[in-house]
Amino acid sequence: MKKYSYNLFPKPLIVAGYAMIVLAIVTLFVNIHPGQYEDRKADFVTSVGIAFIGLILVSFRSGIFLDEKSGILIKESGFMGIILSSEKVKIPRNCDKILIKQKNKTGTGYYRAVLPVDYKLKSFDMFFHSDSGVVRFINTDCSRALKIAEFLKSNLKIDYTLELLSDATKD
Repeated sequence: MKKYSYNLFPKPLIVAGYAMIVLAIVTLFVNIHPGQYEDRKADFVTSVGIAFIGLILVSFRSGIFLDEKSGILIKESGFMGIILSSEKVKIPRNCDKILIKQKNKTGTGYYRAVLPVDYKLKSFDMFFHSDSGVVRFINTDCSRALKIAEFLKSNLKIDYTLELLSDATKD
């Protein structure tokens, strides 16, 4: 079984996660003082909280496992080596190519009344294409979609096609 694994968060957030873990450790050692017990307890909880957030940023990983013999692609997500979700996708017979289609997504923040935030992102859906139709298997960003497509191309010997939106349909 072939495997392609990647961090869920982008590299700047992973670096921030490591920085938060180091900050939490330094804060824990600096704040050990003979002050009141309540202060030490609050400092400890703050350090643990910062370290946990950093650990989340560093430890969430996703992976794609390819079983060429049975024609199944397995998508897994995990945290610190614990598998949180797993999904199997059957690769269709006579799959001739992999389609990567760009999709623009827009939305608003959850706390719109407090902080009005609108966002637009480009998402890339990946499909297995065959004479019987298409099967969607993942939604990701462009660079990761190309890396996954190269992984599948090298193992399944199937080429991929990237379909970008034209300028008229971007908004």
